[in-house]
Amino acid sequence: MSSHAPPNDSDPRLGDVANLLSKMAFEPHPLLRGGHVQTVAGWAWPRPWWPKALRARTTDEERLFEVEPGVRLLGHCRWQEDRSSRPALVLVHGLGGSDASAYVRGTAELAYQAGINVVRLNQRNCGGTEHLTPTLYHSGLSGDLRALVAELLERDRLPGVLVGGFSMGGNLALKMAGELGNEGWPGLLGVCAISPPIDLSETARHLEHPSKRLYQWRFVRGSSA
Repeated sequence: MSSHAPPNDSDPRLGDVANLLSKMAFEPHPLLRGGHVQTVAGWAWPRPWWPKALRARTTDEERLFEVEPGVRLLGHCRWQEDRSSRPALVLVHGLGGSDASAYVRGTAELAYQAGINVVRLNQRNCGGTEHLTPTLYHSGLSGDLRALVAELLERDRLPGVLVGGFSMGGNLALKMAGELGNEGWPGLLGVCAISPPIDLSETARHLEHPSKRLYQWRFVRGSSA
């Protein structure tokens, strides 16, 4: 197959998956009907992994990744005992978040329990790291992610790396994957984007609706904190 061939959209396996998903109607819990209730519950619901995540804050290794001259990113690494034989999952937070965001910690805990190494990454200026870089973060900095993956593969000699990005972090991961093209990158096992924004102007317009003022207030407050 040519390296420039388009994705095979006619693959019957993809069609089977699409048909299956289209037939799976979402049925919320009777007490969680409605988007606002589900959003607040998802934020406030007790997490069984939270005590483990809090304990891990004192045991995770802090590590600075120099992604370009004068720019370092802070990551918190949790290694398996036989780290050199296990792949690593790099988790990238979204806009206004950090490596301490609940969705990052929760995913990290599940990944570690599954037996792989985990790196929770702070993008530029995030997680109290303003002193590590003179520039702000944005969704175009896929080079930062490439440099970190390269370090894990070349310096740490891990057998493989996976990248998972949330929201804007998902955009960053997809941009990196697109730049690599169909040839990919030996050692990069996969890329996953969770809720990446597709139309930012439309997202901003919805966020400014009166019914979503609470979300807007929290987003602005959290982004400026």
